[in-house]
Amino acid sequence: MLAQSLPQLLAQNAKIREWHDAMQLAGSESEKRANFQRVFEAVISLWVNGEISPPNVESWAEFCARVNRSLTNFLATSQKGETVAIFTSGGPIAIAVQRALHLSAGDTLQIAWMSRNCAFSEFLFSRDRLTLSSFNSFPHLDEDSLLTYR
Repeated sequence: MLAQSLPQLLAQNAKIREWHDAMQLAGSESEKRANFQRVFEAVISLWVNGEISPPNVESWAEFCARVNRSLTNFLATSQKGETVAIFTSGGPIAIAVQRALHLSAGDTLQIAWMSRNCAFSEFLFSRDRLTLSSFNSFPHLDEDSLLTYR
């Protein structure tokens, strides 16, 4: 997403350019990460809102449709009483939460930013139902240094 959209955004968007410059000139890793996060969130927000459509990158609507097709296929083939583990990234997790809770695109994006690496979310499901039971749990990670977002 960034590789495809950032050059044009740097030329046209003063705020993104400011954060990008601050990231490039950062004196510490934490400052660099903070400015990268600002750039990343701004670009992804533009994408989710349909304000940018970089070449060779599916739209937010296409991404949501692809994830929801996979969820629908999974639910259609699920068996009663089945326990399943699905390993994926924050985006598809946020779309599953969106589907379970009927969230807006903006709220779904906020969920995506909250997902921690190696956390798990639990859904109760049947062929026609998907319900969120827990989100972003990490009792298996016992050190604060293991709790990361990226």
